[in-house]
Amino acid sequence: MDNSLTTHRPRSPIESSNVRRSPWFHSTRAALWGAIPAAAVFALYDRAPSPRSPALVAEPLPPIVIAHLDASTDVPSTPLVAAAAPLDAGLPFERPTRLIALATWTPVRTEPRRDAQALGYLRAGATVDIIDGPAGRDGCVVHRDHPEGGWYRVRDGGYVCVGGGFAVPAPARGYRPPTQPDLDAAMPYPYAINYGRTIMYRRLPSLADLRSFEPWRFSHATPDGGGGGGELDAGTPTQAAAGTAADPGDTDDNRAARRVAEVRDAGGPPRLGDLAGERGGPVVRQLLSGMYVALDRTVRNSSTDEVYWRTQSGGFVRNGRLAPVRNWSRFEGQWLDEAHHLPMAWMVSETGWEYTPYANGTGASSHRRVPRLTRFELSDDPPIRAGAQTYWRTLDGRAVNQRNVRRALLRTPPEGVGPTEKWIDVDLDEQVLVAYEGPRPVFATLISSGRGDRHSGVRNYESPTGSFRIQSRHITTTMDGDTAGDGPYSIEDVPWVMYFHGSYALHGAFWHSYFGWRMSHGCINLSPPDARRVFLWADPVLPTGWHGVYAGTTQPGARVELRHSRANAPEEDRPASAARAMPAAPAQ
Repeated sequence: MDNSLTTHRPRSPIESSNVRRSPWFHSTRAALWGAIPAAAVFALYDRAPSPRSPALVAEPLPPIVIAHLDASTDVPSTPLVAAAAPLDAGLPFERPTRLIALATWTPVRTEPRRDAQALGYLRAGATVDIIDGPAGRDGCVVHRDHPEGGWYRVRDGGYVCVGGGFAVPAPARGYRPPTQPDLDAAMPYPYAINYGRTIMYRRLPSLADLRSFEPWRFSHATPDGGGGGGELDAGTPTQAAAGTAADPGDTDDNRAARRVAEVRDAGGPPRLGDLAGERGGPVVRQLLSGMYVALDRTVRNSSTDEVYWRTQSGGFVRNGRLAPVRNWSRFEGQWLDEAHHLPMAWMVSETGWEYTPYANGTGASSHRRVPRLTRFELSDDPPIRAGAQTYWRTLDGRAVNQRNVRRALLRTPPEGVGPTEKWIDVDLDEQVLVAYEGPRPVFATLISSGRGDRHSGVRNYESPTGSFRIQSRHITTTMDGDTAGDGPYSIEDVPWVMYFHGSYALHGAFWHSYFGWRMSHGCINLSPPDARRVFLWADPVLPTGWHGVYAGTTQPGARVELRHSRANAPEEDRPASAARAMPAAPAQ
């Protein structure tokens, strides 16, 4: 992220942040938000009536009705009614062969104890094979409907508490799991950006909830001052409080300006904590414009006849407040082999040209314009120098101006790297990443590292330099926090995250396309396709069905080298800014 998830700070474009927080912070925070439904987890699947005291038997919950998605969305869905049906009672114990995770953070521990170290974790809806158990119930809270509950050893190592709020034997009848991440796609989930100030609820809101938490949606007066008493269009909230007359000249722009003034008069933008709902209340938090959520499915709220998106974190957001993210970068780096090798370069400016070298090697003439992100195979021949200009020769006999390209070169492995060990070299000056196995480069691409401002320590987000190792890998994890002067940011389920130093990580970025330029608040941004490639290649290995894994002594993470190849030289010899390097429209 750019430091992310505690390291991503949405700016314009949305970015990552520099707050130094441990990956455990993100996992814990995601667990708390994702475990929103955990308190009622057994309402999500069928339960048998208890033979014990009637005081212990809860009233049955109404069925959850899942609606079709809007035709405009990209996510298929089918209707479903989760009806109440009792479990079979009195059957002899049989050790389950599979489990299904119920909590957003379902830990896999090294030993069958609650206080044992976590090897990794599962996300709600994930299923994994059980190979042994149960091995006791030390710290494993088991529901009375699961006499087979306890600690079970799962395939690929580790123990999971089965039969309680974290996981139950699979299949769990009546429980419809969240949409699982697509490991074959560049974007593991569908995503949406929020517009306006929006409420995320813990459950589908009642009409009373809407009147309490979204009073601007109701008015007891018509624009001409007459009595109305009806609900306003859900997609056009106003600032008119209930019982007041709406000004017909009060335009959307005026209302937006007034909201800005209210924030200004309050002493600046709100902080993330100011947006949180009360613990245990119906509101998770408020979303601001520019915040992102990962989507699960749509649900029709029968009490208000509105469609809500259920997010991957378990919250509910009204459909009209979100817009799907579609224009993310499809840029892809290059796998290296005998036909494709280093040195290599990419055009990062829209104004770049390919040149024809003079026969005497003293200069070059313009040949043709080339679009941004065009890749060039470079030769090992000496460059052409003409005054202040330097041209790198290409294998096809042409040349490119070094001002407009980023170049990846072969590097000797650092001391201590094994003959087949995986390691990653990040050149912060050239904005390129090369993945190696021992001395052999296997993949090269463009990145976006942290922006630097040497005139302001507050806004100096340069990425750290040094030798690190990947500490943890997460298919997705939420990054949020507060950025000095810019207010809070939140990006749910940032894809393909690999933390290597505190809150600094390599990860996919779908909110900007300026790869080859310093754009982040410290993290190393890659395009979603490239982030996925590096994520699936790197160590530690992520077991099948797991959502995240932590490195350890038995499974160390891949080495990550961050360095400056040009002594952190400024960008004066390149196009002035990323605004001069707007990416071409992505292929659809």
